[in-house]
Parts: sequence; C-alpha cells; structure tokens
Amino acid sequence: MRQDDVSTYWQAMEQSRPEIWPGSRPWSDPWGSFGTLPDADGLGSCVMRTRVPPDRLPRWWQDLAARYPSWPRFTVGPHDTPGLRDFLAQHQYILEDRERVLVLRRDDWPDRAAPSPGVQAVTTLDDLARVLALDHAVFDDPPPTPERIAAEWVRLTRARRLFFLAGPDGSAVSAGGFTDFGAWALLWGGETASAHRGRGLYQAVVRRRTAALRAHEAVQFVAVHAREDTSAPILTRLGFRDIGLLEVWAPSKAPGR
Repeated sequence: MRQDDVSTYWQAMEQSRPEIWPGSRPWSDPWGSFGTLPDADGLGSCVMRTRVPPDRLPRWWQDLAARYPSWPRFTVGPHDTPGLRDFLAQHQYILEDRERVLVLRRDDWPDRAAPSPGVQAVTTLDDLARVLALDHAVFDDPPPTPERIAAEWVRLTRARRLFFLAGPDGSAVSAGGFTDFGAWALLWGGETASAHRGRGLYQAVVRRRTAALRAHEAVQFVAVHAREDTSAPILTRLGFRDIGLLEVWAPSKAPGR
C-alpha cells in the first residue's frame, strides 16, 4: 500500500469523533485531543487522542488529573503527541493491549451475493437484549438491564446499526455493528460466543455489515480496530489491509499527580 493511501485513510478518520461508551461525557481541547469522562458506574474513562504539544504535556497532565476522578486509559496511535508512550511509562502506565487498524476499500468489499446465513439486523428491544447479553459474556460488559437496553436502543439509527446471528436456543452467538461517518464507516463490536468459534460466524457478520453499507453511497472504505491474535488474521484473509497500530495504555496503580 502506498504511503499516500495510508495518509488518506487516517485523514478521513481523524475528521470523525471516535465511538464512545454510552453515558460517558466527551471533551476536547484546542489542539485536537479527545477523551471521555466516565459514566455513573465509572465506565468509559478514556483519552482517545492526545494532540497536545510535547512541551505542554506536563501542564496538560496536571489539568487532566483535576478533570478525572481516577486515571483514564489512553489510546496511543501514530498521530498522538511524540514521546507520549515514554511519558505514560514514566507515570506508572503499562501497555495493556495492541490493535491493528485495518481498512477495506469499497471496491474490495466482499461480493454482495456472498451468503451470510442467519445474520439479521437488530430491529427489536429483544434482539438488542440478546446482543447485550453476548457482550456481557464475551467482553464482560455490564448486563443488559432495562435501563441499558433503552440507552443503547436510542443510539441505533440508520448511521449506527447492529447485526447478530442467533443460535439454536435463540441467544445471540455472534454480533457486530457499524457507524457510518460519511466518507467511511467503522465496524465495531465483532464478537462470537466461545462455544461457536471457528465456524466462520465472524466473517458472516462482517459480510452482512458491508452488504448493508452498500446502500450508503458516500462510504468509500470501512475500518476495523482488530486484535492482533484473533480478528486481524481473519480480516486480512478477507482483503483488509493494515495501516497502523493502536496501543491501549492503562494505569498500573495510581499514577502520581
């Protein structure tokens, strides 16, 4: 992939606000940094973009301490403040996870006729409850209480859709959604119940989502934040191309303020 292609993808994604945890409160600064303050249960505490000039980082860190009730996770990518990883390590942060950013151009999307047997859109509160129950089992997200189901239901629109595949007992065994940002779309939440892995269900849900996005004519590519050891190899076989790395850094204890 040419370097200018990579830059084009990143530029398009940088113009969009990241997906955030429902109920968290977003903030931004004049340099383009972006983060979220936690919800009432302490979830969604994250700094997703750090664009502060390096010489202002110490002062910015003090302001961050005053803003957060406890230290947030940081997502660190290729466009974040130079030296940010070293700065976090010096403040008792540790590398928690690594994700590959993979993209697929519209012209390379899986054939619209490719089968996605049984994969259906979430169209009812019961459908959504089943997907949230899967999220709880796979990701340890909060259980699907009536309040959480209602909050997630409000977030579903034409631009933000969710799909799932039901097992023999009616429960969701694989699921995933997308958010249409205009020129591009993010595929998120791809998960499969442990007892049903290795059967191509994740691929079927990917194909179902790209098929739905064909009606969104402005979307020129889809992107995924993929785990290096699980979904990234599957997506690579489907034609997705790696454009960079995102790291998740978490406080090891209670960093000095």
